[in-house]
Amino acid sequence: MRTSTQYRLDRVETRNMFAHIIRRLIFCLLQTSFLSQAFASISYIIVDNEMNEKPQNESLLLISEPARAIIVKDEISKLFDELFNLPYPLQTLEFINTSTEEIEPDFLKGQEVYSLIVQENNIKVVQTYTFRNLKLTDIDLSRNGIQLVENLAFANLSNLEEIYLDENKLTTLNSKAYENLPKLRKLTLMKNYITLLGPSSFDFVKTRYFVLSLSHNRIANIDEDAFKGSNGTNVNLFLDNNLLQQISVNIFHNHSFLEVRLRGNKIRKLTGNLERENFKITMFRIDNNFDKKSLKSLLHWTIRNDITLDCETGVSTNFKNLAQPVHFQKGFSMIFQIFFAICSCWIVVT
Repeated sequence: MRTSTQYRLDRVETRNMFAHIIRRLIFCLLQTSFLSQAFASISYIIVDNEMNEKPQNESLLLISEPARAIIVKDEISKLFDELFNLPYPLQTLEFINTSTEEIEPDFLKGQEVYSLIVQENNIKVVQTYTFRNLKLTDIDLSRNGIQLVENLAFANLSNLEEIYLDENKLTTLNSKAYENLPKLRKLTLMKNYITLLGPSSFDFVKTRYFVLSLSHNRIANIDEDAFKGSNGTNVNLFLDNNLLQQISVNIFHNHSFLEVRLRGNKIRKLTGNLERENFKITMFRIDNNFDKKSLKSLLHWTIRNDITLDCETGVSTNFKNLAQPVHFQKGFSMIFQIFFAICSCWIVVT
């Protein structure tokens, strides 16, 4: 007959065995979860089904397994509402060379995607509210043949930081397409066909260190009020390789720039009020296409406003000759400071 002590020992042993089983079960669950997360972080789901029309009562992709990126490989002519039904956040969604001709407004309809890449397709228009209220941080629509970006096309995206519209066929910069983007810090429109920049073209520039790249366009004229309405600071403005022959310094007044690039143009003179100093430019990059008088004005303007001038001096011994009288006072001051420092050190030592 079993004693009470034996019963107690049996209960303790059973309890210990049960606890061991629970611990093993928890360990296995944690291990499985860790492995699934590790695989999910590198997994790619490729769409193998060709789908050019809106499906009836079902999504093209109803994905239950988490993935870091979805890369669509097959042809799909339209990105439409209910194309995806994602029950989890997605880092990257790519449509590269998929013969896409249209992005339907609200095609992601509140789904949690952070990076959207649609490249090398045949999209002509980016429509109003195409990406409304999404959590996207960057959108890349390069190399699509886009001719028009409608008003509010990128509006109301509270997390959006970067937009790429390079190598399209845009002839204008529609500032009304980029309204209410509080975190936007980069817009690149390189290699388009933009010809002019009118008043308030850059009024959407609101953040610090904003990068605005319009290199390799056909810009021949920039309105003096192009930055009217903008309160961005330390802006990087890239206008390399356009068709500018002159530029008014009034464009820069009341604003601050980290770098302004104007190389690859045919700018022969600065116009506007060179005496006003209510602006800031740290680096000014320009070709040396100036005549003697204009070059002297440029040098005086940059030195007076403490602008670092990076000027291509291929032709010019004149550049150095002109710089000498302007820099003399500054150079003399520096020599005096060095001399004073040496004298101070000598006094301390002796």
